[in-house]
Amino acid sequence: MERLLNKRIEKLDNFGRGIIREQGIIFVDDTLKDDLVDIEIVKDKKGIKEGRVINYLERSPYYRESICPYSKECGGCHIINLLYQEQLNYKKNKVQELIDKMLKENIKVKDIISSNEEFNYRNKITLHGDNKSLGLYKKKTNDLVVIDECKLVDDKINAIIKRLKEYILKRDILIYEVTIKTTTLNEQMLIVRGRLDYEDFRKSFTDIKVIIINDQVITKDKYIKERLLDKEFYISNRSFFQVNEYTTKMLYQKVIDLVKDKNFKRGLDLYCGTGTISLLISPYVEEVQGIEVVEDAYLDANRNKELNGIDNVQFILGKTEDNLDTFNDIDLVIVDPIREGLDSKTRNNLKRIKPKQIVYVSCDPVTLMRDLVDLKELYEIEEINICDMFPNTYHVESVCVLTLR
Repeated sequence: MERLLNKRIEKLDNFGRGIIREQGIIFVDDTLKDDLVDIEIVKDKKGIKEGRVINYLERSPYYRESICPYSKECGGCHIINLLYQEQLNYKKNKVQELIDKMLKENIKVKDIISSNEEFNYRNKITLHGDNKSLGLYKKKTNDLVVIDECKLVDDKINAIIKRLKEYILKRDILIYEVTIKTTTLNEQMLIVRGRLDYEDFRKSFTDIKVIIINDQVITKDKYIKERLLDKEFYISNRSFFQVNEYTTKMLYQKVIDLVKDKNFKRGLDLYCGTGTISLLISPYVEEVQGIEVVEDAYLDANRNKELNGIDNVQFILGKTEDNLDTFNDIDLVIVDPIREGLDSKTRNNLKRIKPKQIVYVSCDPVTLMRDLVDLKELYEIEEINICDMFPNTYHVESVCVLTLR
């Protein structure tokens, strides 16, 4: 294989890979900006090359040792070796570069909301099983990396992982997959797929509020509960809930701050999930309607509405793009789509409805910029803020405010 010696990493790309520019672009995993390395080329396709480090000659001044023994293998923590303040700078810079490249306007990232914890911040993990082992998948494979704990998840989850591993070793069972969820109210959920004795499992984990085995709820309760700001929310098996409790609060407070005192009458919350944003902004808008395609999340949203005694919010079950044609006279729209962003039909309907303000919450800055290029025909982009929901990974959330011109 071709080797390149004594090469300096120029920057990190959107996925946390190092970049070397030499007769094209070479992407190099497990490197940081300013690392000096020897590499070998492991892939070369249409001028896009991938390299593997064979020797670190000089480490970046931003380098730190990983505290996780599995980080080299599992690939979940793309930038765990980067000092946290530099992680924030990296995320801010990559969003700013996309703004400059795609929007071509003089817009600067306004604020960055950092996480209060670099580690042990996640309230959820999914592990895979193999024989008597539990672990995470290795980078780009289905090969298992057996783990005893994950440095990103809440300590309560790591305690459950330890108990699960001990339980499996003592019994003739097989667990294919397990998802563990926890809340700041100290309620846990176990979602298990596998071959095991349901009653024995329930008796061994009596402190777990919700246990679901092979889609069957075997506990009295079906939901765990979380508190965000001044509201409480039920979380069920299949409904999505943000994984970083602290940063989620800061993100949603940012949305509230952008909405309150504007005297909005009718609001739309698209891709509303379990209704978190709809319910949190309900005191500041006369009427809110949320649209959600996942039935379990839609049902949770209605339960959450009842739980909090809110009567000015209604939820619609269905695809966002199929439920916008009849809406008019909307002055506020909040969107929080999946990574693919907004489809063209939804963007066209937003331009038809012409709300006074759009608040766009995004988990992928690339699709956000694509959508903003379309929407800026009618909208002024007032501000773009970013939020570090996932420390030690390349992922970044954004909150963008658009005002009708």
